[in-house]
Amino acid sequence: MEFKLTSNKFMNIESNEVNNKLKELYELCLNESLKGNKVAFYYENLNNDIFSYNQDICFYAASSIKILVCTMILRLADENKIDLNKDILVTMADLKQDTGVIKYQKEDTYYSIKKLIELCIMESDNTAYLKLVDLVDRDSLEEYGKSLGALHTMEGKDNFGLINCSDMIIYWKDVMNYLKNGKYADDYKHYLLYPSVKFINRDNFIKKYGSWDIAYHEAGYMDVENPYYLIVLTQLNKMDYKEEFINKVANILDEINNIIGK
Repeated sequence: MEFKLTSNKFMNIESNEVNNKLKELYELCLNESLKGNKVAFYYENLNNDIFSYNQDICFYAASSIKILVCTMILRLADENKIDLNKDILVTMADLKQDTGVIKYQKEDTYYSIKKLIELCIMESDNTAYLKLVDLVDRDSLEEYGKSLGALHTMEGKDNFGLINCSDMIIYWKDVMNYLKNGKYADDYKHYLLYPSVKFINRDNFIKKYGSWDIAYHEAGYMDVENPYYLIVLTQLNKMDYKEEFINKVANILDEINNIIGK
């Protein structure tokens, strides 16, 4: 269990507001760790104030990893190496159950690459995701993640792999860099802002969740007056508590962000 704090500003705050909130956050996470659960979080604002818990501990990525292949393909499209209007055949044999809407198709159907990206993000569609991974090739996706500086891209036995906060912040900074000037930035931002499922229900939260068995995560960028990155990764044995826990962490982080943004 590891709690890290790197800040130029926190230590200059004379009141105990931040320290009290950090203590509350640490105790919340430590309590879950002592129960045998695995949790982690990461906060970073644009002033490079950073604090985290279990930043380098790995979790099953689940759908939180889907941003990586989508950002990669959008960058390739900007370089005219991929045509987003190209149609990809999704056969009945391709269908994956679990999350998504493509699984309800009644016959082999063509989808544009752009539509697959939309469904991958907005519906967290597993079939769309795996077709996109096949499009770029798993090894190329791994190479792309590692070229950004991530250490665990595609590590594991399936096409989702492992994630930790250290890698996730790298992926999300890549997303946000794309949203600054990418050709399809407006579309991508819309997908990330308005998914069909949201667990931290806040305006201007550009995000992607991941959920499989006991693994449950939410990560993204709070595009507020004092913007910040937010990552919460969990493996909670008490499944019906996962949403409550993530929102507790997110609320405390937001309170701290408001304090230091004054």
